[in-house]
Order: sequence, then C-alpha cells, then structure tokens
Amino acid sequence: MGKEIDWEIRERAEDLYVVDGLTFEQAAAETGVSVSQLKNWAAAEGWRDQREEYRSTRKNSRATVLALRAKLAREALTDSDPQKVYAFVRLEALALKNEKTVEIAAPKIDKPTLFMEAVEFIAGYLKETDPEGLKVLARNFDGLITAFKAKHAQAT
Repeated sequence: MGKEIDWEIRERAEDLYVVDGLTFEQAAAETGVSVSQLKNWAAAEGWRDQREEYRSTRKNSRATVLALRAKLAREALTDSDPQKVYAFVRLEALALKNEKTVEIAAPKIDKPTLFMEAVEFIAGYLKETDPEGLKVLARNFDGLITAFKAKHAQAT
C-alpha cells in the first residue's frame, strides 16, 4: 500500500513540475516531498526533457488552434455558410472557456446590452442580405427576448 501512495505522490510531483510548470520548491511544498528527492526523480525519469517537450507541444497546439480559428473566421465571413459560422462560434466558445487562466479584474459585461447589439447587427445583416430571414426573426423576436430574459435571470 505504501508503494502505491509513493507512486501517486511521485506522479503528482511529476505533473506539477512538467505540466503545471512549478519549480521543484513549489512541487515539494505541494507534495511534502523534499526538493532533493524531487530532483533525484526528475534526473532518473527525464522530467526536464518532458517539461520542454510539453511546452513545445503546447506552444505548437496553440499556434495550430489560432490558425484554425482565423481560417474558420475568414470562411464564416466570406461565404456565410451556416455550418462554418456555427463551427466558428462553437470553437470560440470553447476557446473562451479554456482561456480562463488568470483573470485580472475582468470588466463586468452588460449582457442585455450586448444581446441587443447582437440582435441589431443580425437584423441589419438580414435586412441587406435575406429579407425573408428578417421576417422570420421578426416573427420570433418576442420569443427570443423572453428566452434571453429567462436564461439571464438564471445566470444571476
């Protein structure tokens, strides 16, 4: 049983160092293992190389995701294919969710105002490009507002 706990602690320390980027001192404080023991484990298992590889992979992944976001945004804007627009919106939502690293006094977002600005933009776009779509929006406007208010009330 003791060995299992040692391996769990060892794996936790490795994750703290390799993935989370903590120093040996910080990982030692988190796990209760001495700094010298962590350095021994790191040397024996190549933690420093793993850390550099992880950072490089993460950097390349971020660059790929940013390129994909830019490509989807261009495609969504140029041909207005609903599937491409949806794919872009979903990717952006995921990206925003994952970008919750360190929030430094984030400004308060006025969701009702933002919603109305979005609706005005959509209505203007539909007026110019799809008058029938504007009629559909108009028929469903009250339902949209009611649904938004209900969802906004739940969030607060």
